[in-house]
Amino acid sequence: ITFFGGETLLNFNTIRTATEHAVRRGREVGRPVSFSLTTNATLLSDEVIDFLVEHKFGINISIDGNKGDQDRHRTFSSGRGSYEIILPRIRKLLEKNRPQGRPIGARVTLTAGMAPVPETYHHLIDEIGFDSVGFAPVTSAEDREYALDGGHLGTILRDFEVLASDYVDAALAGKRHGFSNLHDLIQEIHLGINKSHPCGAGLGLLGVSTEGELGLCHRFVESGEHSLGTIDGGIDEEKRREFLASTHISNKVACHKCFARPHCSGGCYHEAYVRYKDPTAPNLHYCDWIRAWTDLGLRSYATISLGNPDFLLNYESAPVPKLPVVEKDEVI
Repeated sequence: ITFFGGETLLNFNTIRTATEHAVRRGREVGRPVSFSLTTNATLLSDEVIDFLVEHKFGINISIDGNKGDQDRHRTFSSGRGSYEIILPRIRKLLEKNRPQGRPIGARVTLTAGMAPVPETYHHLIDEIGFDSVGFAPVTSAEDREYALDGGHLGTILRDFEVLASDYVDAALAGKRHGFSNLHDLIQEIHLGINKSHPCGAGLGLLGVSTEGELGLCHRFVESGEHSLGTIDGGIDEEKRREFLASTHISNKVACHKCFARPHCSGGCYHEAYVRYKDPTAPNLHYCDWIRAWTDLGLRSYATISLGNPDFLLNYESAPVPKLPVVEKDEVI
């Protein structure tokens, strides 16, 4: 069960109640339940930290890097920056969680004008103490001041190449590296993942609003036309099947000859909706970037395979999202 916002901890009472209920029901039916949560860390009180650690939450902290980058976009309503507020709270969480909890990752939204990616990575890993860092280019309308253009994406890719080189060097020495983007890609390559759909939206996951509406994912919650039912009324199976059929990779003709297709499968539905007003459309605006990123992952995997093949066993023992491959005409 994943708790996602907005800011999740604004509704901590619901998180606590739902967690305790799920644990209780899991014991009754003999099924394990795990929990994860994404937060901006502003509401990490001692009570919250103790609860998350006790229940072994998988935690991602939304933080954009150093003080300048964090305070540029992640401000309070007063305009005050959040870096100095969240830093001691994050460190307390890391300290309490490390002996018994799951790894804690930083999730960075990349926008125009930020510090170089490697600099941000080392700040979050070496200076703050995160276990891993994942980077996500911002999804936004092109006219926003923080939007990324082709030049920005090229710079990000070159920065990713620097971190990828560090990752490979660490793997060859038998050491872990916290660049989670590359870790996840190499794991998919090693396990032979071949996606029929870009993500688990409508397959293995649904978003749930505070009012009980079911959406494709957290980004489509309360979007109306993309509703897939309600908690009380159940899932609209016909609408879900129609959506999954329309978004199957076989229907994305522009993707058919692309070597990155098994790992991309057309890209994020919501980004396609923002860009093209159609969640079923492939995200053609970043095809070159995805192909270059996938090529980097393949080259990194090949180097590790030749230099330290035993390291690849780490990708088999680590958890990987269960995303079923669905045939075009299969009844879902």
